[in-house]
Amino acid sequence: MNRSRFIQGLKSDTQLSDKERRRIIRKSLQKYPWKLKCTVAMEEFAELQQQISKQIRGYGDRIGLLEEMADAYICLRFLESIFDVKEEDLQKAIDVKLDRERRNLNGGN
Repeated sequence: MNRSRFIQGLKSDTQLSDKERRRIIRKSLQKYPWKLKCTVAMEEFAELQQQISKQIRGYGDRIGLLEEMADAYICLRFLESIFDVKEEDLQKAIDVKLDRERRNLNGGN
């Protein structure tokens, strides 16, 4: 997305409902082949990786990071739909991973 357009959008009152977000994702998946969406997801995750690297090295910018994080979240939603991953299954998997992190933080207990 054009950077100035993205910044302008951040300043706007744009706010979609969950229902509208799901509708947009569904229509996008109907319009474009699922393999293309998977390829785009991999590319977006790589762009996020680059932005994180720039942040670590001290010359990234917050807007760039925010934009790539948003793209990655959107791609995750596409992947959930493409591979029929239920929200509750994903949440359970996240909870299992976070529980492991919590145990590691508490000395492995």
